[in-house]
Amino acid sequence: MRDFNLVTIRLFVAVAQLGSFAAAARREHIAASAISYRINELEMATGTKLFRRMPRGVELTEAGLVFLDRSQAILSQLRDLEQDLKPFSEGSSGSVRVAAGTTAITGKLAKLLKKFTDQYPDINIDLIELYSPEALEAVRNGECDLALVADIKNRAGLQVSHFGNDPVWVIGPQGHPLFDGRESEANIPFSEAVKYQVISLHEGGVLDELVLKAARKSGATLKRAYRVSRFDSLRRLVEEGMGIGFLRESNIRPFRKAYTLQAAPIADAWGQQELKMAWLRGATLDPAARQFIDFLKSNV
Repeated sequence: MRDFNLVTIRLFVAVAQLGSFAAAARREHIAASAISYRINELEMATGTKLFRRMPRGVELTEAGLVFLDRSQAILSQLRDLEQDLKPFSEGSSGSVRVAAGTTAITGKLAKLLKKFTDQYPDINIDLIELYSPEALEAVRNGECDLALVADIKNRAGLQVSHFGNDPVWVIGPQGHPLFDGRESEANIPFSEAVKYQVISLHEGGVLDELVLKAARKSGATLKRAYRVSRFDSLRRLVEEGMGIGFLRESNIRPFRKAYTLQAAPIADAWGQQELKMAWLRGATLDPAARQFIDFLKSNV
């Protein structure tokens, strides 16, 4: 049997239900001659007559009755399939692959994820924590739909949007001279902070590079006491008086009660940092991914 398409099946069912080509043509908004041509092609494809041509219309043959039963089942399954796929096409169901930096996750992303999953329980967010360069690479390679990062040096091939502000702060132990005589959370120039020993984050991280660049620009030599890879480790060492440290605001405010620390924003312009979201420019995103991006945009 040669192939025949769903349009022909739908027209066959219309003729069978209405009993004439003319009535089917009116309902389906197509010429009666076009329906007659398709039915003839269908009968040739099946190798049997499906209709008896009568003076005032048509009636089904025995083969036509069998074909009608199967055709109605096919169209019913197709309608069921469309209903099953509707949530995916509307963006209310599906999966979104997200690569995010630690700063984004520990900042506003956690709360936004909770809000999004409450609103769209059938959309799964597949979240992976990566450094900013790795997160962007995952998007460029097609491994992730979206990256949420602290810095984007190379925007080639990416669509970038604002995700939030997360300025750099300096932290120190209680009683540290850097904070003497200052009002609580008053801005501190980097040139004053860099005079003291620093607990630095992992080499190659965005924040580490920012601090090093600022030190070079000011002509200062960074006095590294220790280097750690986790925010908790940095906060703990600072709390014990081993040096000062630089973190983003989102990694300080929620922990003020858990640690005995003093903290203040860096006054320099470079400390006013943004978080970004990025996805492939020109890419056809799944509706679920588009839904998530639109949700983030409306909640920043």
